[in-house]
Amino acid sequence: MEFIESNNMNMHLRLVKVLTAGFLRKKFNTSTRTPSTMTMRVWPMDLDFNLHKNNGRYLSCMDLGRFDLAFRLGLHIPLIKEKWMPLVGSSTIRYKKSLGPFQRFDLVTNIAGWDEKWIFMQQEFRVGDVVYARGCTKVLFRGKTGNVPSKTLMAYANIDESSPELPQWIQDWHHADQALGKTLQLQK
Repeated sequence: MEFIESNNMNMHLRLVKVLTAGFLRKKFNTSTRTPSTMTMRVWPMDLDFNLHKNNGRYLSCMDLGRFDLAFRLGLHIPLIKEKWMPLVGSSTIRYKKSLGPFQRFDLVTNIAGWDEKWIFMQQEFRVGDVVYARGCTKVLFRGKTGNVPSKTLMAYANIDESSPELPQWIQDWHHADQALGKTLQLQK
């Protein structure tokens, strides 16, 4: 139990760092095409029994990357003011290479596109120009009256561009994810 608590503490400290930096930094993204890049290191608490970064830790780091990008877009203001909650609808990740102990890596997070409901974020774990893992997450924000439309989020971020076309692999994943969601609805 103590190991689990210290393991969670590691992620909580990373979250505090992201949130503190987010509140102190001035918003600088004015386009969805400007990614967030966070440099991190694989700490002993991130390792699994094979002595490489645990697959679940990738997803936890992806949370941090999305928070960082949201702050850079200025979306922390309505999160607090409007009491919006960011919610993950689904995510997928593909691992290519292992990240080892104490290895430095960059987590690059960008908005791949959006529809009326979902914002699709692509995230890559890179060492130099080499991609070690790539993932995608679809997120939405929910307020007191329900889901916040993507166009409202973009307006808060002062982004007046239309969504870029989603890469084909994200479109295919989204369609498969919708089919999976329908199986959950049938089980009510």
